[in-house]
Order: sequence, then C-alpha cells, then structure tokens
Amino acid sequence: MGHVYLEISSLTAGSVQAPVETALCLCVYDYLGRPSQVNLRVVIVKLPSPQLSVDINGINVSECTAVPPPASYCSLPVFQTDDSLSCVAGLSAVLRQIVRCSEESNHHLLGFREACLVSCAETSVWTKFCEIELIASCKKIMINGYSNVEEGILPLELARLESHMSLPIRVHNVGKLKDRSHKYAEGPHFLLTDLVLALPVHIILNTIGCHNCSLIPLILAWYLEVAEKQNYMQSLALLQWEQFERWKSQTCANWTLPTVAKQSLYKRDPTRYKPRDKIYTQQIEIEDSMNRLENIDLIDYTEGPSWEEEWAEDLPVPEVPSKRLIRKRHQLANLAAAAINITSEGDTLVDFCSGSGHLGIILAHCLPKCTVILLDNKEKSLDRARQRLKSLNLYNVYVIQANLDYFIGTFQVGVSLHACGVASDLVIHKCLQNKANFVVCPCCYGGIQENHIISYPQSQEYMNAGLSQRGYIVLGHCADQAGSDQGEKGMRAVDSDRCLLARNRGYHVTLSKLIPHNCTTRNNIIIGVKPKQQLIVT
Repeated sequence: MGHVYLEISSLTAGSVQAPVETALCLCVYDYLGRPSQVNLRVVIVKLPSPQLSVDINGINVSECTAVPPPASYCSLPVFQTDDSLSCVAGLSAVLRQIVRCSEESNHHLLGFREACLVSCAETSVWTKFCEIELIASCKKIMINGYSNVEEGILPLELARLESHMSLPIRVHNVGKLKDRSHKYAEGPHFLLTDLVLALPVHIILNTIGCHNCSLIPLILAWYLEVAEKQNYMQSLALLQWEQFERWKSQTCANWTLPTVAKQSLYKRDPTRYKPRDKIYTQQIEIEDSMNRLENIDLIDYTEGPSWEEEWAEDLPVPEVPSKRLIRKRHQLANLAAAAINITSEGDTLVDFCSGSGHLGIILAHCLPKCTVILLDNKEKSLDRARQRLKSLNLYNVYVIQANLDYFIGTFQVGVSLHACGVASDLVIHKCLQNKANFVVCPCCYGGIQENHIISYPQSQEYMNAGLSQRGYIVLGHCADQAGSDQGEKGMRAVDSDRCLLARNRGYHVTLSKLIPHNCTTRNNIIIGVKPKQQLIVT
C-alpha cells in the first residue's frame, strides 16, 4: 500500500485541472479498477499551461497541503510507501508501483519478469520516448505551439512511433512466438507501455484531427486495439475536451509525415550501431589535448582524509564478494572520513548513485543525528538497501528511487562513489546548485559525453585554452587507460577541470588519492567545501 502525490492547478467538485502526467496517472488508476491499496493525494500548485480537465467523480482524491518527506525531495508524481521511508519518482516508475498495488490480474501489464519500463529515462531510449518525448510533443500541440500543424506536418514523435511499429519486435524468446507483429507497442502482448503511450496519442489525434490519416496506419490500428478492444477508452473519457474546440476549424486533410531513421525505439536495436559515430582515440589527439593545457595550473594532489587502518567492529560490513571486501572497505573508509569531516550536526547527506547503499549506510551509522538519503534509479539495488537498513535498525535514512533530474530536495552534503562518467559531473552540479559540500570519487572517465545539462569542458580556464568538446572527451578516454602514466595524467586533467569549475564558484576544493592507492584504479577523490562555511568536525 502507498500514497501517490500528484500536482494539479485547481480542484473543484468532480474535476481537477492537471498536467498531462497527472491525467495519465488518474486514467491508469481508473483503468486498473481504482485499487484500494493506492491513496491519491493532490497538491495544488501554480502550473504553466497546458492543463487538462479531468473528471474525478467516483475517484477518491484527497487534497494535501504539504508533501511529507521523502516524497517532498522529488518532483511529482511520486509514489511513497506506507512506512514513509521510501519513495519512487518518475512517471513510468510511479505507474509501475500503481500496477503492483492493483489486483494480481493486472500484473501482466508489467511484462516478462516485470521489466516493462523498468529502465530509467536516463539510460533507456524507449522509456525516454514514452514518458518524456511523446508527452512533450503532446503538450506543444495543446498550447497551440506546434506551428507545423497549420502546414499539415504531423509531429515527429508520431513518425518515430510509426517507424518503430513497422520493424520486427524485440522481446524475450521471440523465436517461440507465432505472432511477431507489433499488435501492441512492444509486440504481441498488451503492457503498461500501451496505456502510457495511448493517452498522449489520444490527445494528439483529437486535437489535430488525423484519425483517418493514411500515413500512420500502424498507430491507428494499435490505438483502436488499445482504446476499444482493451477498453481503455472508458478511462480516457475522463479527459474533458471542451477547451480544444478551437482545433476543429484547423484540421488539415493533406498531412505529410516527417522522415525519420528506420530504427526501433529500443536502445539495443542493432541499426543504432554506427562505427563512424564512435570516438576512437588516437595518440596524436591525446597529445594535442594535453598540449592545450600546458599553460593551465592543473590541481595538485594533496594528502587525503585520515581514516582508521582497522575497520571498526560496529561498522556495517559491505555486502560484496570476499575477494573484493578489503578493497571496498578502503574505498568506503576514505569517502566516509572525508564526508564526516565536512558535515555538521543535523545536516542532510545524499548518497548519489548509491546502489545498495554501502556508503550511505555507513554515514547513517556514524552520524545518527543527521539524515541520509540513498538515491539511485535501480529498483533491485535499492531493494537490497532497504533489507540492510531493516536488519541494521537504521531509521535516519530515506530511500529514493529516481533519476538525478527528479531529485529537487535541499541538502548540505553530497557524496558519490564511482558514479559512472557523466553521473559524477551531474552530482557535482547538483551540489553546486544547492551550495552543498561534496565528496566525489569519479569513475568511467571514458563515459563522459554531451548531455542536456552539461557541456564540456566545464571550467572557464579549459575553454580559454581552446580545448574543444571532442578534445575533452579524448582526455576522458585517455583517463580510462587504468594504471598507466598516461591514464593518470588523463584522470588529473579531467578532475582538474571539475575542481576549477567548483573553485570558480567560490568553493575550497582539494584533489586527493584514496589510501591505499591500489584499492581501485579509479582512486581520485574530489572534496569541495561551500563558500564561507565554518567547518564543524563531527
């Protein structure tokens, strides 16, 4: 049993004004038989257009004036468990929880091994399309911001979905299936994905009037199957359409479909592999990138945080294979010592990309008067973390399953141990935004790539040196030459850029090595202390 927190802009007798994400949660909740194990709580906030009017007659919805933690640390919608210690954020993840709380006859919607939409939008092309891109296209049309409608050009996302459904399905044991068509979005089986996609498609079809468009026959056949034969239309009817009457006069009879690549929306589609798009690091490129940094004072290594050689008997032991245990203890001891040294009583600490919570659990044990948040997007890893917390009787810990993007909470200290590639930079940026102290041990330098939040290089010094984004990524590939002199130079170069970024924001920053150095090949540790802070060593 749990509580689902949804944002709306207004609540009247029998209806709410809500964004597409909230409307989707309400429609899926209704389709699942309005499960009694789920309590719907709406929060009235000031929201930008567009808004949908949703009929909630017969749906038990209660207004909430203040969202409690840990749900308050995340952007809505959020599913919070009854123990008030765990929550799940992100549209697809929340909908998965609602399905789990419904009758067992609905659990088939989660698919084989309950893996439907289990991957987060940060790593899955498919999840990103379902919960972000198609909904964004839907919103654009709703606010009359899609200028191509007047020219008769269908939304790009419809073209991508039509292309996806024209290709062979990619499901478990596909060779044993008699029906290998895209009857539904992921193949022959009706899944949660179909409910997620059907609502924005329903809105698009009803606003631009392309129900009979011959350019999207697969989408129209699928939509009819989901809406009529699977009885989803009854729930979609909760959406009230009076506000969209203006579109009837703008219906275009002669549509055109944007040209898109002939590939499915699955990340592992073989057609996505294009060797020419890969970066193959040449020695001459490494030397060019290094030469551009010759006139920059790279950050010097300083002595790392002090720690006890022996693992204290009362410290929680990390659950790793015995051959890794000693090295893992060394890694955790280094980061824990550094984090404790920059933490004050009553602080909130976030263990970003926490996995099963090895570091965060140690911090919670050592800092009983502080609050620790374990944040990760992997459901199974956090399940193990919850089991460990229960066995250790630790109750100053919140567990949040969410992408970094969905975490909006205030905190004083951020930590991460071996957050892969871009994730380490996202952690540092989140800490800088919150003016929080941070302890980061980066990993997978070769995984650094352009993303929607960060551009490379990050520091003004590196940009002034004329280092291009490709040149910076080359340094990351160089840093992955673990154990070599050139690899060490690459690590120092990349981490100096990170240090300079924080230093330019007024932070006191140090770059150190884990002790002993051989506890991992990715052994750099960056410690940032926010501006003008009086340290209180705990």
